[in-house]
Amino acid sequence: MRILVLVIASDSPAHYVEMQKVWVRRYMTYRHVRCTSGHVRCTSGVRCTSGVRCTSGVRCTSGVRCTSGRRAGAPPVLPSVLHSVVDVWFVKAKPARLWVGDIANDGPLSDTVEFDRDAMTIYVKGEETYIPGILNKTIEAIRAIGLDYDFVWRTNLSSVLDFDGLIRYCNSVQMSRHSVHKHDVLYGSNKKVLYAGYIGLAPIEAEFDSHIRFASGSGFLLSREAVQYLLDKVTLLSETSLSETSLLRRDLIDDVAIGALLEPQFGIVHLDRCRMKTGDENISRMVELGIFHFRCETYQHERTVEFMNKVDLGLSQRLTEWLSDQRII
Repeated sequence: MRILVLVIASDSPAHYVEMQKVWVRRYMTYRHVRCTSGHVRCTSGVRCTSGVRCTSGVRCTSGVRCTSGRRAGAPPVLPSVLHSVVDVWFVKAKPARLWVGDIANDGPLSDTVEFDRDAMTIYVKGEETYIPGILNKTIEAIRAIGLDYDFVWRTNLSSVLDFDGLIRYCNSVQMSRHSVHKHDVLYGSNKKVLYAGYIGLAPIEAEFDSHIRFASGSGFLLSREAVQYLLDKVTLLSETSLSETSLLRRDLIDDVAIGALLEPQFGIVHLDRCRMKTGDENISRMVELGIFHFRCETYQHERTVEFMNKVDLGLSQRLTEWLSDQRII
């Protein structure tokens, strides 16, 4: 199973850069655990050194080196990650005056996106705007690589993600596809499509009693089939003139526009999240409850980075305790 995590990002203001640093640290911790567990297969020029057993099903991503030191016979690390790969990409806009038009690291030319693999960043041509800029970044990044993955998690910089919790949830979705009853509950008429997130409501103009149901842009999940449907509709709509009544409305913020397109067709599966309000929330307890998404945004981002660091520390401490209990460290 492969999961793509797209983080809508920007290089300004300065606190956005600090938020991205937390994301990078959290992701590097996740990759380090996978690569030192001894249950990985290394590809793309990455080699396993002495003491590490490489098995099929999971690979290290580019730039990761498996290290030595795993004791023979030690229990595997976090079974949920053994056959799963999570790739994280930050999505930013780049104005036309700075456009190069090719993909870094010897890739093909492109008029829409640039990949900088060293910076884990996808650049989408255009200016950084709220509407429709975030929607454009989301659609173009998903169009570029979304169909290469079983699931896409679209989120923002002010959230923190428990990667293993996301994997466990996606595993449960795949397992539920073998159960008729869970199919009916989760997916309605189309049992393969998943559109999930924390449900919000946006009023429809001039219709006081009507709302658009959407999954919050702080974090929503799409199955490959939902990605395919979204891209098919975007391609179809782009071939004709987009009117104000189009399902993909360019005058709405991205999460509401996507909800207006997907929810009437497939509904939304609600996902709980932890909204950090005081910094004293019990992170370990949240994970036990199955929560993997932590929203840390505060007013004018006064405490956002502080809360993100606290979540990161809580998740890291939980992992350290688990590894110690299993006598892996």
